[in-house]
Order: sequence, then structure tokens, then C-alpha cells
Amino acid sequence: MIPSRPEYKAPALSRGLRIIEHFAKDGTPKSMGQLASELGLTFNQIYRIVHCLLAEGYLYQDKARLYSLTDKIEVKYAVSPIQRFAVSPQCQSLMRDFVWQTNQSCHLASLHEDNFVVLAHAYPEFSPAIGAREGSTLNALKSSSALLFLALASDQAALRLIRHYPLGPELRANLHQRLTAIATEGFCEIKHDRIIGLTSISFPVLRPDGRAEAVITCPYFDHVPGDYGELKRHLRALAQGLSQSYRP
Repeated sequence: MIPSRPEYKAPALSRGLRIIEHFAKDGTPKSMGQLASELGLTFNQIYRIVHCLLAEGYLYQDKARLYSLTDKIEVKYAVSPIQRFAVSPQCQSLMRDFVWQTNQSCHLASLHEDNFVVLAHAYPEFSPAIGAREGSTLNALKSSSALLFLALASDQAALRLIRHYPLGPELRANLHQRLTAIATEGFCEIKHDRIIGLTSISFPVLRPDGRAEAVITCPYFDHVPGDYGELKRHLRALAQGLSQSYRP
């Protein structure tokens, strides 16, 4: 008969892992009371654990005292902080304000599972508009959004996006030169090669360390009345507002 292995229990560790897993699956900011209720635990059972996870950087508490998961560790099937931010009332409100001011559409895109994907968009209600919808995958070598991200993101994030594209020495050199120029400008604008009058303008949504976490883009359609320079100022202001509001 094989002796059974001793069973070691660590309730606090178990609860900590349950908390991380719960936030990863749900993705919604919660108060400590909500979290305790959803986990079937008491306030006292999670209080110290939540504060420990907060102190270690695994959780973040916003101004409304709601907790959410940071990106300190990657959890399989987790909703990332930038995905949560994209659907937040604050992000949606800033994007709608831009649409109201300019009568142009805009969309927010970021890295998701090694692709550059649109996470949120806003359109004018009573004017013709061109734009990308949620879930659309953008070409990493052609779209202004992805090129700006490659120029300003961390080396690790940029590698995740570009590693699936076969690049010869000449194309790699040309891309490096282009990204260097984009990084110097701090934004990217590209005229559409098929649609006359359409120019994509992109500005970065920055992390506290100055690296790009996402990109906000306006597919500027010059058939709609409006000053191009003024639109760029509004889009830059939107990017700055999103950067200030986003906390990973």
C-alpha cells in the first residue's frame, strides 16, 4: 500500500489565487464587498489578502475605490486592463466628445493575442463616416495605428506583433527607418491608397513609463467639413486624456 502524501493547506494563498482568477475571468472593477459576495467569502476573509495583492501590484484601486487586476502577470483568458478601459464609461465618454467636436469617427486599438485589434469605436450619428469596428484586426505593416504602436511600444510588445510577419533584410531596414521617423514625430498619418480623401491619423495612449499601450485613430474623411489642423489638435487632446485616465 502506497502511503498517502501529506496534504498541506494554505487558505490565504488559496483565496489569493481565487481572487486573481475571479478578476481575470470577470474583468469588472469591484468593491471589496462585491468581491467577497461573489466568492462566497466574508469581508474579513479577504481584507488582508486584497491589501497584500494591492501592495504587491497585482491589483489596482481606482478613485471610486474599486479594485481590478493589473497586468503584472498574464493570466490565461484574462481580460486585459486596456480591454477593460476601452469599454469603461470614461473612455467611451472621451471618444464621444471627440466625435461631437469634429464630426469624425475614431477607434481605439491595442495588442491582443499577438494581433493589433480594435477594442472600441465611436461614430457620428448624422454624417457619413468610415472606420473600423470592434474586433477588426489591423495590418501591422500598413495601418497608421499598428505602425505607431510598433514605434512607441515596449520592445517585447512590438516583437509580439511583428514576429509573424516574414521580413527580408531590405524590408526590415525600411521598416526600421520608417518607425524611427514616426517615433520622432510622436504620431502617424497615412493617406489611404484606395479611398480618395481618406487619411488615417493616429496618436498614442501612453503608459506611465511613456510606452504606448494603445493607439487612438481617426480615419479623417475630407468630404466632411472641418479643419484638418484643428482635428489633429482634438485627436492629440483625446490621446492625452485617454493616457491620463488609463491606469494599468
